[in-house]
Amino acid sequence: MIDAVDAKKMAALFAAVAEPTRVLVLHHLTGGPLHVGRLADLVGIPIVNMSHHLGVMRQAGILDDDKKGRRVVYSLRKDIFDPGDDDHYCILTFGKYRIGLRRNPTPIPVPTSTVPKRNKKAGT
Repeated sequence: MIDAVDAKKMAALFAAVAEPTRVLVLHHLTGGPLHVGRLADLVGIPIVNMSHHLGVMRQAGILDDDKKGRRVVYSLRKDIFDPGDDDHYCILTFGKYRIGLRRNPTPIPVPTSTVPKRNKKAGT
């Protein structure tokens, strides 16, 4: 059972990774720490936009940052990051919850017993 506090934390985590630029950032950081400028170059966006995305992910608890002179280097937090397996880019673990970023484009099957039936109107 999930309580309201856990639900709020999970919603923030989902929001932090539910954006295409941030998924690209996660992908690039699976290879190791990178500084803001390098991430901006890899993703193809201005540094100021990259800083915003990194801030959102840091606030959600996904990233660590380390200042190296004038550069800020970001990495996936070691306590939540698992490099994954053949099917996953990575698995992020938050307490008892896990988010897996899949390599395989095939969707995970959803049991039919959990999918609500749609009411179809006649003639549509």
